[in-house]
Amino acid sequence: MIEKGITEGICSWQPHEKISVEDCNSIISLAKEMKFFESNILNPAGADGVRVDKDTRIGKHNFNNQQWVYDLIWPYMEEANKEAEWNFEISSAEDYQVAKYEVGDHYKTHMDSIGTHSTRYLAKDNPHLHNKTRKMSMSLILNDDYEGGDLILYGAGKVKQEIGSMVFFPSFLLHEVGPVTKGTRYSLVVWFLGNPWR
Repeated sequence: MIEKGITEGICSWQPHEKISVEDCNSIISLAKEMKFFESNILNPAGADGVRVDKDTRIGKHNFNNQQWVYDLIWPYMEEANKEAEWNFEISSAEDYQVAKYEVGDHYKTHMDSIGTHSTRYLAKDNPHLHNKTRKMSMSLILNDDYEGGDLILYGAGKVKQEIGSMVFFPSFLLHEVGPVTKGTRYSLVVWFLGNPWR
């Protein structure tokens, strides 16, 4: 008998292995050496290119592109792409973001991209970005001495937040970061790019 229907699919992928505490601390230290910008202000480097309303997002962030960070994360992205059976065409990544959420900070429900031609980068001077769009997103928890700040992926639920834990998900998946209730939450966010959906 031939079965018919649509398979359920996998909304997110969390590797069993975690990033070391030392590497997480190094990423935070690098970020602290730079200026953190309010998250509702346009990123001066133009990497996200979106002005976010303060009711939607309260927090701070900065961007960097240290190669060792990409080298650390890239194999896990490839694992997620294969094991979750997304098989997205991924060719590059944007400057990564370190997000800083203090008490009361949050990011309401949003998506990172729909992956179409209408959401592609126009950056002729940068072939890694030009005509590419966000296909896959990743969040890495860099510390765990805070409360609240839950990452919720719609269709997958609340993500377990332990230092060094990563979650990968399609950039079109709705998600949110709940308000931090104690301490300061640091996370690394990477958006992986490819050609728009065809």
